[in-house]
Amino acid sequence: MSKPSTSFLLLLSPKRIHPIIPAFLLFLVVNAIATAVFLLEGIDIKLPEDGGIIPYIYEGPLVFGSAYAYLLFVIRLINNVHVKDFNKLLEFSDLDDQLKQEWSWKMLNHRSQWVETVVAILVGIFHSYLQGPGKVFLGESTLVIYDLWRVLLNVTIWVMITHSTSLFIRNMTLLNDLSREVEIDLLNMEKFMPLTRSGVWSILGFIGVYSIIFSQGVNHINLADPAILVLAPSIFFMIRTPLKGFRKRVIDAKETELGIIEAAIEGNREALKKSRIKANLDNINVIDLINYKKMIHNTFEIPVNIPTASRFIFYLIIPILTWVAASMVDKVIDYLIK
Repeated sequence: MSKPSTSFLLLLSPKRIHPIIPAFLLFLVVNAIATAVFLLEGIDIKLPEDGGIIPYIYEGPLVFGSAYAYLLFVIRLINNVHVKDFNKLLEFSDLDDQLKQEWSWKMLNHRSQWVETVVAILVGIFHSYLQGPGKVFLGESTLVIYDLWRVLLNVTIWVMITHSTSLFIRNMTLLNDLSREVEIDLLNMEKFMPLTRSGVWSILGFIGVYSIIFSQGVNHINLADPAILVLAPSIFFMIRTPLKGFRKRVIDAKETELGIIEAAIEGNREALKKSRIKANLDNINVIDLINYKKMIHNTFEIPVNIPTASRFIFYLIIPILTWVAASMVDKVIDYLIK
């Protein structure tokens, strides 16, 4: 079996090094290059007159540098969670050792992302054109190096978001495929939690970088912005991908088990030999069967528990509340000034 290939972003954050280190180094590199660009263009780097300690000109590099660092950190963190959950799910499967090894290799072997890279570069250039710096390619710039640098920032963030999203969805697709090799156990749905957890972690990583990019508040957000247009579809696919087809499998299993219970309640106790509780038939009476029927009927059709659901809702709402709060503060200040 050949050596598995690794995604480019994961190569930038090796497993043997804590991800915070390459993330911090990337943040420093971005702002160091920004300083060089300012000096080359003769842009005045001065402190704000209101007593601030960071020049306004660094607002963009600081935001982008933070977003790059966050993505580099979180992609390693989330990929590690995906691999760990994949291995847990693999343990529950009935596959033999050779097939388990093949599945493990498949999880570690990342495909080429050149298509995603090309698309991300084109979208980044288009995004830069909409924002202004992209017009440097039309010869309409007075600060060529500075505008090229801003285009590079836009293109890079698009490439990183696209690569990480592609990797997460690829991991979750494999988790979903592997779950089909695990028998549905209505009394132990906890073993399928990796499916839900993989989507939650991926969304948290995705939302986190958007919180950084739009940290200036909702007044700076344009609903026609390409970054906003892909937000909802990306979240949708991160929820749907790991759970695709799973609910139908659970519904089918519930219908089969409920049919067996109904037959047993009506007197056909032989039917219980095909039931999940077939090993405990001696002490089961009709009342037990009725209670068991209620339990099966109330079983969630997706693997979820209260902590996971509450954590997902909480973190999903944080950036939205942040943007709304920032907008409200701006409006209040404007009202008081006027």
